[in-house]
Amino acid sequence: MPISTPAQIRLPLDIPHVNVVDTKQTGDGQFLITVESRKKTTTCGICKQEIPCNYGHGEKVTLRHLPILGQETYIVLRPRRAQCATCRHQPTTTQKLSWYEQRSPHTQAYDRYLMKQLIGSCIKDVSLKEKVGYDAVVGALQRQIDSEVNWDEIQNLGTIGIDEVAHKKGRKSYRAVITARQDDGTVIVLAVLNNRKKRR
Repeated sequence: MPISTPAQIRLPLDIPHVNVVDTKQTGDGQFLITVESRKKTTTCGICKQEIPCNYGHGEKVTLRHLPILGQETYIVLRPRRAQCATCRHQPTTTQKLSWYEQRSPHTQAYDRYLMKQLIGSCIKDVSLKEKVGYDAVVGALQRQIDSEVNWDEIQNLGTIGIDEVAHKKGRKSYRAVITARQDDGTVIVLAVLNNRKKRR
């Protein structure tokens, strides 16, 4: 009897400017996807000029990403490094890519995913369900919500939303999230208040 080949599918990573080098699944089911940057240049941290990435690679970075088939998924990357020939001491710079932030344990796509998981749940619940630390969920929340509103991004204030979200378990442990729906259907967070009373 011939051995059947497992069915396979292709999934988008939601990550720009990278090539997939290797994909494997660990014994406990986690997916590890190793990628490399397609961008050949970066910006010098001092003179801000565009310089070629010709100085090897930095330390390996492992970032939590969107789950695949319910399993934890991690993106593994060794960011490119560059050396500026123009600056006096020829400093080196590690390439920064748009889909994750420095010192963040997650991709930006996973941060947005955690924000959706917080709908109808508290931070502790999401931490337990996703098997990430409480502080990691708080960090994702802080990265997704600016401390100040950029009014240049606001098209109109025609539709305002006021929602209560659980800050922690227990009665009266809520925050009020103020949002505005834009013409293209996107929702922008305007403020997170300690309560929904009229007087702040």
